Amino acid sequence: MPRLTLIGLLFCLLTASPVVADPRPFTFTYDAYPEGKGNVEYEQWVTFQRHTDNDSDFTRLAFRHEFEIGVADNFDLSLYVASWSYEDSDERTGTHFDESSIEGIVYLTNPVTDPVGIGLYAEFVVGEDALEFEQKLILHKDIGNWTFAYNLVLETELEGVFNDEKENEVEGVIGHDFGIAYSLSPAWRVGGELTVESIFDDWSHYEDTVVYLGPAISYQGGRFDVANHNLGWWVTLTPAFQVTSVDDEPDFQVRLIAALEF
Repeated sequence: MPRLTLIGLLFCLLTASPVVADPRPFTFTYDAYPEGKGNVEYEQWVTFQRHTDNDSDFTRLAFRHEFEIGVADNFDLSLYVASWSYEDSDERTGTHFDESSIEGIVYLTNPVTDPVGIGLYAEFVVGEDALEFEQKLILHKDIGNWTFAYNLVLETELEGVFNDEKENEVEGVIGHDFGIAYSLSPAWRVGGELTVESIFDDWSHYEDTVVYLGPAISYQGGRFDVANHNLGWWVTLTPAFQVTSVDDEPDFQVRLIAALEF
């Protein structure tokens, strides 16, 4: 069913005529483009991960379903509904509910008209047996056809909070996400992304740093009518390869985000 749904969505997207939409130029790096007051967008995230040094047959396909609302011209609120995944690994095989979350972004400045676009991001995540808190500082600047973005990321995950028989574990992550893109035309952007994550046990013991690098491709679609509703769309794709040697992290991952604008 997920494969048929995704194929159907992509078919609709590719048969539409291009006009202006507001796509994300990257999939791992956040930008400072606000949704706009009163606008609503649905984003379908699909992330495929393959092969670790510890498990050569590791395969994971994760889905996130995001509803984003422009509450104000400088504030967006997003709800991720029942994110889930299919995994085939040494640890488990089958589908699994991962988490639900709520996210807010405040945009302090504009990446086009101001010297730099600045955004503040916060997300609260509830999993089956964990809580997670994530914050980002978003820096973004458009110069001519070029787009530059950087995110400073702080994540704290508390495992075992809903299980009285399990001792609580705390994991901290300091991340850096970089994105560069060039607009080939009003519809197409191409570029690349670099993500760096340093992992800490209990925020006191450094464990490892994993780095991914890959190209980013974004297509800005047109508008089409569905049941008397005029919808816009865009799609962004980033395949990323691990350039470090962290044994328990995937060697390859690809993320696709396809969006409908209402």
